[in-house]
Amino acid sequence: MELRFLGGASEVGSLGLVVRDQGRTLLFDYGLTPTDPPTYPRPAPTNVDVAFLSHAHLDHSGMTPLLSRLPKSRLVATPVTVAVADLLTKDALKVARLEGYLPPYSPGDIHALHARVTAVDRHGTFRHRGIEVELTPAGHIPGAAMMLYRGEKDVLFTGDLQTIPTHLVGGAEPLECDVLVMESTYAGREHPDRRETERRFRDKVAETVERGGKAIVPAFAVGRAQEVLMTLAHSGFTTYLDGMARAVDEIYLAAPEYLADARRFRQALEGVHVIEHSSERRHALQDADVIVTTGGMLDGGPVLYYVGELYRDARCSILLTGFQVEGSNGRQLMDEGTLTIDETTVRPAAEVQKYDFSAHAGHSDLVRLAQRTRAKTVVLMHGDHREALRDALAPSCEVVLPANGKPFSL
Repeated sequence: MELRFLGGASEVGSLGLVVRDQGRTLLFDYGLTPTDPPTYPRPAPTNVDVAFLSHAHLDHSGMTPLLSRLPKSRLVATPVTVAVADLLTKDALKVARLEGYLPPYSPGDIHALHARVTAVDRHGTFRHRGIEVELTPAGHIPGAAMMLYRGEKDVLFTGDLQTIPTHLVGGAEPLECDVLVMESTYAGREHPDRRETERRFRDKVAETVERGGKAIVPAFAVGRAQEVLMTLAHSGFTTYLDGMARAVDEIYLAAPEYLADARRFRQALEGVHVIEHSSERRHALQDADVIVTTGGMLDGGPVLYYVGELYRDARCSILLTGFQVEGSNGRQLMDEGTLTIDETTVRPAAEVQKYDFSAHAGHSDLVRLAQRTRAKTVVLMHGDHREALRDALAPSCEVVLPANGKPFSL
C-alpha cells in the first residue's frame, strides 16, 4: 500500500491524499488554500477510481470540480457535504473574478461533477468494484465524516475532527483501524474550556452594548457562524446575520439528523434578523447589538462594509472567532493592530478581541482519539507542529510525518 500527499502534509490547507492499494487508486480530499491568490496542491493522478470528501471547507473541497475532468473518477461524501461544497466552490469562482486571478476550474466543471457524486450517510458504507469505505462522524461541522478504507490494511482518514460535542454537532466517533491518517492542526496546543470561552464572549458583547457600541463578529459561513448564533441565542441581544451563512443555514435545516439538536438550532435562528440585500445593511448599523457576518478572516465579504463604517468608534468591538491565516487581514489586525480596507491601511479605534471557537480537537483529545482507534501506525497530516503529537504517540505506535509529493509505503 502506497500513500502520497498532494498537499496538506505539513501545513494546514490544500489537503489531498492519494492511496494506491491492490490495483486501485483512491483520493481523500482535494482542497486549496484560500489565500489571496489561492495556493493549490499537486495535480491529482488521472487514474483515480474514487475520491472521498471528508467535509466541505475549501481547504478540503476546493479542487474537487477538477475531478469531473478525470476519465472515471467519482466523488463520495455525505449529502450535507455535497450541498455545502457545491456552494463554496461556486463562491470561490466568484471571488476569483472579483480579485482578478485565473481560477483552476470553470462553472462547467462544477456542474459536470454533479453527475459523478455519490451521497452516503454519515454512518453508511460505500461499495464499488471491490472498494469498501465506511463513513463515521468526525464532529467538526455538520456532514463531516471520517473515512475507513478496508483494503490490504484498514486505513482511517480523519479529515478535520472535533471530539467534544458543540452546540452544532456531536463529537467524533472513531473506528478501530490498522493505520490512522489524522489531522494535527492543534498538535502541541490545548483549547480553553469551551463554556468559559462562550461566557467571556457573551460578556464582551454585553459590555460593548452597554457602552453604546455594536459588536462585529467575523465568522466563517460554514459551521462557525451557526455556532456563534447558537451561543448568542436567548441572550437578549438584537442579532443580525449577513453573508453566505444564510444559505448554509438552509442546508442544515433541511438535514436535521446531522445536527446535535435541530430544534435548538431552528429556535436560535428564529430570533436572528437576516440581511437579504445589501441595501438592508443600514438597518443593522442602526438597530443591531451584534452583527455576525462573513468573511471570517476579514479578507472579503460583508464584514468589510461593517468594519469600514464602525472602526473609528471606540465603543464598538471586533470579536474574532476563528483561525486567522498568515497574510490575511485578520492576522494583520491581530499582529499589527491595523486593517486594510479599500487598499487603505487603518488602525481601528474599536476594541479587538479573539475567542477560541475552534472546531478542531486539541492536543490531548487527538492523543485520546488515536488511542481509541488502536492503530499500529499513525500518519500525521494537516498541521505545522506535528512533532509534539508524534512525541506523545510514539511510545505506543509507529508515527509517520510525511512530506508533500513524496510517496511512502505501509
